[in-house]
Amino acid sequence: MRYAITICYDGEAYYGFQRQEGLPTIQQKLEEAISTKLNKPTEIVASGRTDAGVHALGQVAHFDSDVELDCDNFGYSVNTLLPHDIAIVGCRKVRDDFHARFDAVAKTYRYRIVLSKIHRPIERRYFHICFYDLDVGKMREGCKYLIGEHDFRSFMLTDNTKENTVRTIYDLHIEYDEDKGIVDVVVKGNGFLHNMVRNIAGTLVDVGRGRFTPEQVKDILQAKNRSAAGKTLEGKALYLESVEYDNF
Repeated sequence: MRYAITICYDGEAYYGFQRQEGLPTIQQKLEEAISTKLNKPTEIVASGRTDAGVHALGQVAHFDSDVELDCDNFGYSVNTLLPHDIAIVGCRKVRDDFHARFDAVAKTYRYRIVLSKIHRPIERRYFHICFYDLDVGKMREGCKYLIGEHDFRSFMLTDNTKENTVRTIYDLHIEYDEDKGIVDVVVKGNGFLHNMVRNIAGTLVDVGRGRFTPEQVKDILQAKNRSAAGKTLEGKALYLESVEYDNF
């Protein structure tokens, strides 16, 4: 029987989601706990990888079990075996051919920025601290050039001519809490290249501070060259908010 779990985690202490030899990862901790619970070595397959330091509010993974599980209580019991910064927040039985990665139709990420002229000891762990003012209106204008199906080679980790770099962004917008000085870059798409969201956020920050005009975002996209875009912002401020499926 196949089960899907929804996972929440603080990625600060981990080298990303995927297992890595000799390094603590989210997958490692989850598989150890679930294997202990089921009394059998169990592998999980996630909707995708998250990088070192990146957080998740709604990561999805699947695994197989020889015994029927009580989905209402499975998360509670496994969470007692997990470190405090990882939790299963949902569990459901799915069809036998369900695949957490290949069946995903959309993912939503949120990149969090706090505007502050001074050091922020608490927020520094979970936000990108921006010590200069940002023109949120211009950032919003820049967003529109990235919505739709495009070649996002300019926003990938490095230039790689072998990888298909075409992706579709369904929505990209800025949420701004002026009272708290928090700027969120929220992006929903059918898939993302390595570091793509962090590079988009870095480019929009550069628009907000005046390094690029909003119209230049279109030029950056068309350049298909990583060096044309803004810098890669830190992973600590990135959150995988949700993963969507048809008939899930």
